[in-house]
Parts: sequence; C-alpha cells; structure tokens
Amino acid sequence: MQALLWACSASEAMPKSPYEGGKQRKHFTLSETAFAHLSKIATAAKISRSETLERLIRSVPVWEGRVALSNDTWPACIDFCSSPDETVPID
Repeated sequence: MQALLWACSASEAMPKSPYEGGKQRKHFTLSETAFAHLSKIATAAKISRSETLERLIRSVPVWEGRVALSNDTWPACIDFCSSPDETVPID
C-alpha cells in the first residue's frame, strides 16, 4: 500500500480520500485532555485530527490494541497527555 501525504490550506478543497470506501462522519467522545493531545499530534504532523486518528488506528494491529488497552494492562501504560512535551525536530 502506498502512503499518500498531502497538505491542504483552508482555501483548498480536501483531496479525495485515499482509503477504500472513503471516510464517513462518526461520533465519539474524548476528554478535553485527550482532545488537546490529539490536536498537538495533528499539528506536529501537519495533518487534520481526523487523519491523525485514522493513521494512529491503522498503525496498531488488533492484538496489540487488545493487549495495551485491556483493563489489566492500561494502568501500567504511560499517559503522554500528562507527560512533558518532548521536543523532537521533524524537519
């Protein structure tokens, strides 16, 4: 699968979705802290929050998500929302 990257200013139309079936609006809830962290990730990657979620979800295999998100494992995971921002040069 070829990765497609693009930049889109507010005045340009969104490019056609590279995903089979396109994207559809979905509704879910996030805490303010998680939403702020998602926004930071999206801004750093220079992509939309929607595309950030799409890529984060697609980059985790089901078995890894199941293990990392289980009620037994989750308390041991690092909450990067409450950790200081790491400054890593991207360019």
